Amino acid sequence: MNCTEDFNQLIENAAEAALRIVKKNISAKGLAASVEFYPQVWARDSVITFLGGALSQEEALLNGFRASLEILGANQDKFGQIPYLVHLADGRTEFRSADSNPWFVIGSFHYARQSGNAEWLRAQAPQIVRALDWCESRDFNKSGLMESGECDDWADLLCNRGNVLFPNVLYRYALQLAAQDLAPFLPHDAARFSKRAAQVQEAIQDVFWVKAPGSFTDSTHCKTRTLMSVTLRACPFFLPWVSGFEFGERFDTTANLLAILTDVATPEQADGILDYIHQAGIDKPFPVRVLHPAIMPGEKEWRDYYKVMRLNFPDQYHNGGIWPWVGGVYVAALVKRGRLTAAREALGALALSLRDGKEEWECNEWLHGQSGVPMGAKYQAWSAGMFLYAKHAVDTGERESLV
Repeated sequence: MNCTEDFNQLIENAAEAALRIVKKNISAKGLAASVEFYPQVWARDSVITFLGGALSQEEALLNGFRASLEILGANQDKFGQIPYLVHLADGRTEFRSADSNPWFVIGSFHYARQSGNAEWLRAQAPQIVRALDWCESRDFNKSGLMESGECDDWADLLCNRGNVLFPNVLYRYALQLAAQDLAPFLPHDAARFSKRAAQVQEAIQDVFWVKAPGSFTDSTHCKTRTLMSVTLRACPFFLPWVSGFEFGERFDTTANLLAILTDVATPEQADGILDYIHQAGIDKPFPVRVLHPAIMPGEKEWRDYYKVMRLNFPDQYHNGGIWPWVGGVYVAALVKRGRLTAAREALGALALSLRDGKEEWECNEWLHGQSGVPMGAKYQAWSAGMFLYAKHAVDTGERESLV
C-alpha cells in the first residue's frame, strides 16, 4: 500500500464490498445481523450497521433501517424494554440486554436525521421516552448509572458487572440526543432528559476515571473510588466496570472509543486513550482488539462459560479478539481528534481485515487478536456498515460525534 493508487483502489474495493454485504442482509422486515449465520434483527447490530449504511441516504438502506427500528419498537414490553433481537422467521423475541434500549434510541434519532422524517420521529417519541425511562429504572443505587449483570451487553461473553462503562456511555448519549431532538414536541421530557444526561456524565467521570489520591472526597460506603485511586494511582482510560467493592482494570477498547465519539471523554482524556491504544499495540495486527490484556484461565475474571463453543479463549471473541466494527469506531475517533494520517493508515488496515477470509471480501465478524485470522461469521452487517462509517470520516476529515 505504498502506492497511493493501490491504497485508493483497496479502499474503493472495500467500500463496494461493504455496501454489497449491507444490502445482502436487508429484508422487508429489517436487517439481519448476518443473513447466513444470524438471521435475526438485533437492536445493536442494526443501529451500528446503519451508522455508516444510512450516510448514503439510499432509499433501500433507509427503508431497511426504518423497518429494523419499527419491528424492535413494536415488540417493546410494557416496562419499556426493547428486545435485543427479533427472529425474522417467526417473529419470536429475546430480551436481556442493557444496551438495546440506548441503541434503539440512538438509532431512532439517526434515522430521523438522515431521512428528514420528522413526523416519523414524532410518532416514535412515546417509545423513545419509555425506553429511556426503562434505562433510568436500572439505576438501582441512585448513582446516576445503569447497573447490569455479566454478559449483559454487546460483550455477551464477558464478566463485566455492576456499573458497566459501555451501556452507560450509550445511555448518556441517548439522553443527549433526546434532549435535543424531542424539544420541539415534548419539551418537558426533553428538559428532564437534559438534566439526566448531565447527571450521568458526572457519574461516569466520578466512577470510571481514576483520580489522584487526595484529589476527591469519597463518601460512599464501599470506598471503591478510594481503593481504585490508591491501587492504580493513574490510568489513561476509563475502567470497564465497578461493582460494590470490586472494579475491572482492563482496557475496554469499545467503551473508551465510544466515550470519545460521544464527548463523554474530555479532549485530554481522548488523546490519552488514543495514545494508549497505539503504545500498547491494540490496533495491531488490524484495528482493533477489544480487550487488553486478555483474561487468562485461572485469573480472577476467568469464567468457565468462556469455553462455550471455544469462543472466549485468550485473544478470541470478546477476550481480546479483533472486531472490525470497533475498528470503524477507532478510525472515526482518530479523525475526531485530528489524527488524519493515523486514521488513513487504520482505514487501510481495516479494509485488509474485511478482505481476508475463506472468501475474498467476506466482511467477517471477528478475527484472532494475534494472528489476525478471521474466526467469526461472514457477511457480518456491522463489520461492513462501520467500514462505510470510517471511510466517510476519513473522506470528509470530520467526525464531530457518533451520529
